[in-house]
Amino acid sequence: MQLRAYAISVRGPHAPMLDPTSVQVSDHQLVLLTGYPGPGHVAAALGLSGRLRPDGGEVKLDGRSDAGVLRRTVAVVDAPGITEPDDALPVRLVVGEELAIAGRKAGRKAVQDWLDEHDAAEHADKRFEHLPVATRTRLLAELTVARPEVRAVILTMPDRLGGDPHGWYGVGRDLASRGYGVIITCAETSARLLGVPAAQMGSVEPPEPVQVEPAAPVESAIPIESARPIEKEAEVEA
Repeated sequence: MQLRAYAISVRGPHAPMLDPTSVQVSDHQLVLLTGYPGPGHVAAALGLSGRLRPDGGEVKLDGRSDAGVLRRTVAVVDAPGITEPDDALPVRLVVGEELAIAGRKAGRKAVQDWLDEHDAAEHADKRFEHLPVATRTRLLAELTVARPEVRAVILTMPDRLGGDPHGWYGVGRDLASRGYGVIITCAETSARLLGVPAAQMGSVEPPEPVQVEPAAPVESAIPIESARPIEKEAEVEA
């Protein structure tokens, strides 16, 4: 799978929301897309996923321009005002709704089993807004990839919620290690803290994405919550 956007732009009612931007990602790859916090992040995520037709440029999946295929294949996670959950809802209810959207069993037992499987049972009755940022991002990402056709994931501005960027970056690395193409939109400050090359909104010259090795077998995998900070891991080849 290759998702490639070339010089996509989005006009707003009074000013550009997204200046011409290029980015690409394939299976087992992770790329940061940085820009000033604001509507450009949502515009980029919606344009890349076929949910918004760009005013300029093109988006192709495996060389084809098909908005319907993009919508089914490219998932947008936690986009403000679009795909973010109601923060007042308990985690249990959000999980049930997302499982139902994915076409999976969504009754009380199914929800509890899913939370147990993802080491999140302790959060079941918390309001979603009370989750740590990395946990929130991980749960929403896992619920999203429960949809069988999803092959690429866009984590949208997780740094808007604060916290350590290594947490949500670890979520993205885990998804990429499992074969997904992952784009994370964030502020330039976050990319600098991570020390990772990033594509930039308003630039048509993106860097090469980070290539992530396939995940280790389940019995030897390290949970995200216990992983070491990224700067102490083995060097990532860009």
